[in-house]
Amino acid sequence: MPEQGRIRRSRHARCTLAARIKALPLRLLRPRPIEEAISSAGGVAFESLDARSMLSALPGVFCAGEMLDWEAATGSYLLTACFASGRVAGEGALAWLAGRG
Repeated sequence: MPEQGRIRRSRHARCTLAARIKALPLRLLRPRPIEEAISSAGGVAFESLDARSMLSALPGVFCAGEMLDWEAATGSYLLTACFASGRVAGEGALAWLAGRG
């Protein structure tokens, strides 16, 4: 039973820390020029992934969104690509965990 108590306290500590981080104020002074509005640059090469977005060199590690090597302007196209690649990676991870991958 002592292990369960430690796990419970550890979870409580993580939740408390997360709540404190989320409550930190973030003051924005001004927007940056649109020319600098690149959300991502560089990342994991597509050639290193299989069709499920799993790293060929590290089975069980899946990549999505801004982890991938693409350069895209910030906005709805980037968000759509992040959501779509997240779904592919998530479904791939589920299949891999179920032993179907």
